[in-house]
Amino acid sequence: MSQNSLETMFRPKSVAILGASTDENKIGGRPLRYLKHYAFDGPIYPINPNYPEVQGLKAYKSILEVGGGVDLALIVLPAAAVLQAIRECAEKGVKAVVIFSSGFAETGDEGREAQLEMRRIAEEAGMRIVGPNCMGIAAFDHNMIITFGVSMLNLPPELGPVSIVSQSGAFGSVAYAEARQRHLGVRLWATTGNEADVNVADCLNYYIEDPETKVILMYFEASRDGAKLMAGLDAAKKARKPIVAMKVGSSDVGAEAALSHTDSLAGSDSVVDTVLEKYNAYRAYTLDEFFDIGYAFTSGLFPAGNRLGIVTISGGVGILMSDHAVKLGLDVARLSEPAQAKVKEVIPFAGTRNPVDITGQAINQPEILEHCLDIMIEEGEHDVIIVYFAGMTSMEFLRKAGLIRIREKHPTAAIIVSVTMGEEARKVFDDLNYLVIPEPTRAVRAAAALMQMGQGYAKAEPRTPPSLPAPVDVPAEMPNEVEAKRILAKAGVPVVDERLATAADEAGISAAEIGFPVAMKLVSTDILHKSEIGGVLLNVADEAAAREGYDTLIERAKTTQPDAKVDGVVVAPMISGGVETILGVKGDPAFGPVVLFGLGGIFVELLGDVTQRLAPFGVEEAQEMMREVKGFPLLDGARGAEPADVDALAEALSRLSVFAHENADRIESIDINPFLVLPKGQGAFAVDALIVPSK
Repeated sequence: MSQNSLETMFRPKSVAILGASTDENKIGGRPLRYLKHYAFDGPIYPINPNYPEVQGLKAYKSILEVGGGVDLALIVLPAAAVLQAIRECAEKGVKAVVIFSSGFAETGDEGREAQLEMRRIAEEAGMRIVGPNCMGIAAFDHNMIITFGVSMLNLPPELGPVSIVSQSGAFGSVAYAEARQRHLGVRLWATTGNEADVNVADCLNYYIEDPETKVILMYFEASRDGAKLMAGLDAAKKARKPIVAMKVGSSDVGAEAALSHTDSLAGSDSVVDTVLEKYNAYRAYTLDEFFDIGYAFTSGLFPAGNRLGIVTISGGVGILMSDHAVKLGLDVARLSEPAQAKVKEVIPFAGTRNPVDITGQAINQPEILEHCLDIMIEEGEHDVIIVYFAGMTSMEFLRKAGLIRIREKHPTAAIIVSVTMGEEARKVFDDLNYLVIPEPTRAVRAAAALMQMGQGYAKAEPRTPPSLPAPVDVPAEMPNEVEAKRILAKAGVPVVDERLATAADEAGISAAEIGFPVAMKLVSTDILHKSEIGGVLLNVADEAAAREGYDTLIERAKTTQPDAKVDGVVVAPMISGGVETILGVKGDPAFGPVVLFGLGGIFVELLGDVTQRLAPFGVEEAQEMMREVKGFPLLDGARGAEPADVDALAEALSRLSVFAHENADRIESIDINPFLVLPKGQGAFAVDALIVPSK
């Protein structure tokens, strides 16, 4: 169904409440109270067979008795009565339904079947469903509030640029309350619950199309439609509508991950990070961060640099902020000598490097703040400036300090004021597009988020990666190591020159053709860790040793795992030098194939030094990707070593991503370990490979 179908859901012309209560403080009564209290502009139909009137409005025994049309129906009934209510809504021609009732997929198989049935009924009728097990929706520009939470009574709506969607009802209620307490006006609000139909991604896409929504706060626990979510994130990036996302719940990789390095390195939570980073959405981990960053984004100021300026009345707090900024990767850039000299002219005993410490003298001479800010804005080349002056909040001080004149002179400067202030002063600052974040380290994090977002917007869109020259299919059954490398070679991923021998004499001939010394290894999809059973021989020196080695390996397989299927012995050249890396692919159920890269040995196994990207991507993105691992200097010629062939590595990563993308429905995982990168100009190739087809 199209996103247009959500328009009637958020902005209905009429509303019916099935299970409407005469008690306005009960779950079935509070939505009716909201609609009346905030003067919803349209007919409201309480449905309750026990009363002729509910909260002063005519009541109906059934929605089928309502004379006029119904755009939106709210169901507040016991779970056992919900399916019949859905059927009656479909018969009535209702366009959208919100279901508070719980007792469905969250309770087990029986509840899940009932939820699937309600979805089937709705799909046949062209009717959208929010919930079940949700806390409702609201469009404050339409005076349409359907929820049983109390926060919208205690904190009356105030229209603003922020729209909120939460999979969790309770979190959604908290999010509205926190937003209002933090002076954020809210436009659209939704909780999606069990997501029988409408999900977080649906609401995200709808919010992006809403011209008055400028910032989106999004909470989710799982993505039921990764493609739709990514489409929304991409549209938000292109529309420059920043998203602050909170994703909770990490993946339990568990015993199944033991099959390969790739499985254990690509948990779903890290994939979410990759997705959000790709589309320039900000991921928050605490409530303070969630709302601080959402608030900061309402400024619309997104500088693309990384330089932070700090003006402070406290040298100690200035140091605290500087330390925090450096941890976040910001450049607390030194003021130029001429700029420092100008600051000294204003206040001779100031600290001038950056932070600029104007000391407590600002209490007696508020005007020095304006002079120093002018210097920093005009000569400091800072992307964001934070002004810390503790609790100096009087309007008289603010006027004398020249902050109103600063904004008139520098309307687009990104300035955060870290100060505790009263409501009158706060209103003045909001009107001037100053951001007010009293706690100084949180102000620094907000500055970092503004710059992160700006850098994402400024970054050029990656080039479209090339398609494979010809289709390369993955077999339904797991291929052995040799077959896996042949498949990868067809996809453009270079592999080691090797031979598969199925007899001792053939092993000797193959070894002679390759040239001594050689390595020999069992080939079996049933024996994944060959070295543990002695299934690998190194530095085999001559043809006789190769024949003998073949027999030895086959015998070891029969002795240790007699039921294992053995396809033979692979013979390959012994190679010295180069840097061992690991390339992998993991098929994420929501977002598709993800490509991983890391250096071999302890870098991946013990340190978890790995990076990843959604497939497919081009060579330029592959170059960025491999430079993100901490061990990259080993590829770049650290400590006098010869630089590795990173161009060949980048090409292989890109080719692997295209292959994974074009076989997304056939691949569960790919593990290339090691992928050996030789010195610059000498290439790179897969030494071992495992392809696990989708079950």
